[in-house]
Amino acid sequence: MMKGLIMLGLSAALALHGMTAGAQVGMTNTGDPRVAALLDEADLGYEVDGDNDFGLVFEFNDGRSQLVWVLSNTAELDALEIREVWSIAYSSDTPLSERVARRLLSQNANVKLGAWQTRKMGDEYVALFAAQIAADTDVATLVTTLQVVSATADEMEIELTGGDDEY
Repeated sequence: MMKGLIMLGLSAALALHGMTAGAQVGMTNTGDPRVAALLDEADLGYEVDGDNDFGLVFEFNDGRSQLVWVLSNTAELDALEIREVWSIAYSSDTPLSERVARRLLSQNANVKLGAWQTRKMGDEYVALFAAQIAADTDVATLVTTLQVVSATADEMEIELTGGDDEY
């Protein structure tokens, strides 16, 4: 009964935010079983890449979509085991412009969960929105984090590019 209520609540939460999660195609690894169990419990489609990270595509009511990653590898800080959830909003062949970097930094003051980061991935410089959560989190916290990360990254992607790239 409780699981049914949780699932109903998660489905309602995703519907209210105007998004659904679906899987990426072509990935076959297993990833951290704790993450797999939570995503399965939430009935969210996912695929696991060659790094054993979980990829989910969130589709919004306006036809847009956003790829979100839940990392299998974790980090430790004293007694805390931390997992990262992130999504790319912007990429460039050159380091981010001062205008883009300032915009990301200014938005960090306005978010409740997560922060903007810049990274070099291969030949690309990217801006991604990332949230760190407990590695042994519960399903509701993971779903909320996925919603926040996907929506925040998608909103910034619209602002910076006007496009809908799936990174």
